[in-house]
Amino acid sequence: MDRGAILVILVERCIELRILKRMLDECAPTGRQVALVAGPGGAGKTTLLSAFAEYAKGAGALVLGSSGARSEQGHHFGVLGQMYRSIGLGADREERLEGILASRHVDSGDYSPGADVLDELAGILLEAADGRPLVLTVDDMQYADPASLRTLLLILRRLASSPVVTVFAEWRTSSSQPPVVLAECIKEPYFQLLNVEPFSLGGVSDWLRQRRLGEAAVERLAPSFLAATGGSPLLLQALYQDHLHRPGEPGSVGVERVSTADEVSTGAHFDVAVEACLHRWDPRLLDVARGLAVLGGPASTAVLVRLLDGEHRAVAEALSALTDTGLLRSGWFRHPAARAAALRGLDGKALALLHERTALLLHHDGAVPSKVAERLVSAGGTAAKWSVDVLRGAARQVMGEGDPGRAAEFLEAARRASGDDQERAAVTGALARVSWLLKPSAVTSLLGPLNSALEDGNLDDRSIVMLSTFLAWEGRAEEAAAVLARVDARQYEFDLAGAAELTLARQWLRWVSPLKGTDRADEAMTPNRAERAVACHSWNELVKSAQQVLECCRLTDALPVTVLAALLALTYDNRLDEAQRWCETLGMEAEAHQAATWVAILAAVQGLVAIRRGDLIDAELHSRRALTVMPQHNWGAALGLPLSSLVHATTAMGRMDEAQTLVKEALSEVHQNPLWLQFLRARGRFYLEGDRPYAALADLQACGRFLARCDLDHPNFIPWRSDLAEAWLRLGDPLKARAVIEKQLTLANVEDKRVYGCSLRIMAATMDLPARVSLLRDAVKVLFESGDQLELAMALADASDAELECGRFAESRPSAHQAKKMAKFCGAEPLYWRLQNSGGAEDDADEAAAPRRAPYDFTSLSEAERKVAALAAQGRSNREISRTLFITVSTVEQHLTKVYRKLRVSRRSNLPVELYLVGSADR
Repeated sequence: MDRGAILVILVERCIELRILKRMLDECAPTGRQVALVAGPGGAGKTTLLSAFAEYAKGAGALVLGSSGARSEQGHHFGVLGQMYRSIGLGADREERLEGILASRHVDSGDYSPGADVLDELAGILLEAADGRPLVLTVDDMQYADPASLRTLLLILRRLASSPVVTVFAEWRTSSSQPPVVLAECIKEPYFQLLNVEPFSLGGVSDWLRQRRLGEAAVERLAPSFLAATGGSPLLLQALYQDHLHRPGEPGSVGVERVSTADEVSTGAHFDVAVEACLHRWDPRLLDVARGLAVLGGPASTAVLVRLLDGEHRAVAEALSALTDTGLLRSGWFRHPAARAAALRGLDGKALALLHERTALLLHHDGAVPSKVAERLVSAGGTAAKWSVDVLRGAARQVMGEGDPGRAAEFLEAARRASGDDQERAAVTGALARVSWLLKPSAVTSLLGPLNSALEDGNLDDRSIVMLSTFLAWEGRAEEAAAVLARVDARQYEFDLAGAAELTLARQWLRWVSPLKGTDRADEAMTPNRAERAVACHSWNELVKSAQQVLECCRLTDALPVTVLAALLALTYDNRLDEAQRWCETLGMEAEAHQAATWVAILAAVQGLVAIRRGDLIDAELHSRRALTVMPQHNWGAALGLPLSSLVHATTAMGRMDEAQTLVKEALSEVHQNPLWLQFLRARGRFYLEGDRPYAALADLQACGRFLARCDLDHPNFIPWRSDLAEAWLRLGDPLKARAVIEKQLTLANVEDKRVYGCSLRIMAATMDLPARVSLLRDAVKVLFESGDQLELAMALADASDAELECGRFAESRPSAHQAKKMAKFCGAEPLYWRLQNSGGAEDDADEAAAPRRAPYDFTSLSEAERKVAALAAQGRSNREISRTLFITVSTVEQHLTKVYRKLRVSRRSNLPVELYLVGSADR
């Protein structure tokens, strides 16, 4: 060993080394000297012996070393043999020595050689020393065989006046006692007890300085190195080696874990050192460390005794040793690598048994269910009844904490452990609900067991409804319908919440059932009035069911597909504010529970709501998020929902390349169901805006045929005729366009302002002036009440164009101005630039700098102010307003001044177009 390297390592060991040197210097005049170097594992005892041996050799002494080994502890004279065989005796002496070492007169451990043999052995040492000082070292004395130790001490008696220094090194804990074999030496003046302790913070700092680290690096690293190693030189050296090879440094291969918080990098060197600490010394250390590692946190001695079925004293000593060695602090591992090393090498069966014992122990001690469940999962489950109950309780606990992944893990273990068919069916149902929250495709493997449970009569009615919705989600509509038929066959009386879920499940099945047939449009059967009345009654019941399910909804226990159906029912019923409110409320809960599927489906509904509000920016944002959080392959039969909104939004925003990519990547043949028809309509709109009217015509007519076939041809669901009429207009056939839109007006509910206003706008395009102007004015009024910003902007733009064609420039300008502002606000770039390029709008610089704002609040205006402002927004002069309202010009000016201040506008041209609707004199 390099002498310089030894001296560098001996930080905080100078006093001990000085004492040993003094003992060597004093042995010539005083005779024998005996020292015991004691300390915890890895504290540097072996290094100290090596340093002293090197010093003694340099001083001219004869150094004979040996060390004990746990595997050779039962070998008589093993340690003594190491020492004597290193002398280099002649052939006769070697033969005689081997005869002595091979002596087996008795099997008792109390055997010692006779006086003549002892004299001979002592003489061999003196002859080998040849007048020089003699240094004898025994490392790992705790593993030395008893015969060697007793014989060596008897030899030392015969060398009492000779210059002999004997140094023993022993692994000890803070609770250990000096070895019995040295009892006769302890109180003698020639004996020295040297306790070697781990490094302090100052010692670690000095140790790092000797590695030529800068002072700043030492101050930064020393506290974290001490915290990770406890000052153990063995662990410190290993940690330093890994730190040298940390990522980003040359030779960084092998480093596995890096803590940027405390700048401690651990890797292969540290792992090997920790394993050496656990395996080299007392085997009880490894057992206790493993028990502690499985418990997962600090544990009392009493708990470990129960877990390991050991003796209290032995466990307490092992804990003390692990602490002294630098692996534990305050009853727990100083570094995760130490815990991992404790479990490494333990075979699967033994580890599972240890986890099972730990689970039972924690359960009896009343630990929280999740803590017990983690051990049960690690154990691979147990058939005990209590374990299933604990695992189910733990799943509920962690779901409440927002961790569906762990909940699924616990429920899977409970399913494997359950021995009761009905209980297993209930657990499988709960597992399916939780797994679906993570990703719907995870439920596929559970549908078979759930079907088997249904066939065996072990599935409750709510789980049957859930199974049907999951089957329908995967496109297995016929199986889903057969499952729902089981509920009807049972004639089970549901409570109100259960009946609402069943209603929504049936509706969901209608929305995702595969489309059959490709009948021509003229062959499609349209429901008669009686059938529509029944449908209307059913729709009202559906909305009530939706409201009931949402009011009772808890994400951890809800049937997710029925909740989605409820939100869609509200959206299709134009209860957009209500649907949006529920999405936001449930969205916060979904985020808290980290339920990715919930987040995705709520985003999809919000995207649809935004489309119906004409808010393209929000529609694109929510729809894209829905498809990002949950990729297309997980959407199953519902893929048309987010995809259609995204295609619609990107098309209307003028981002045709993005829309084209979405259209190309969609696999329409896989999802032929009513929800997919929304995508078909969006694709038709894309073709229309891309100047491909015939392609649009084909998609939209197909959409109509399929909707009629499945009796869902209602404009509030998919107003496909609006786009079909526009396609006919693009093809120069206003008569067909009018026929289509008239049909839509007969089917549309008058209360559906969005569909009704849009229909009026398109109908106006089939008419000549001045009828077109009048109808567009009506469309603007209706669309303002609908809340659809995009449709309102398009109606205003069309109205402006019509007014311009009639030569009414004053009336045209404010409509164009407001249409442009609304187009910018909702993200309709093509419409915005159409108006921009037409020259019909003003104050472009002001608009470019203005932020996107919320709709104006007119409640602060009095009725008189609203009337004046409405006429001013139409472009009327103050004198025209005074004549219309029969008031003076001065009164008009006073009202306008107040209106400007309340609405925070600076001029007449900035008055919002909405004033024209809410305050006009003819309303």
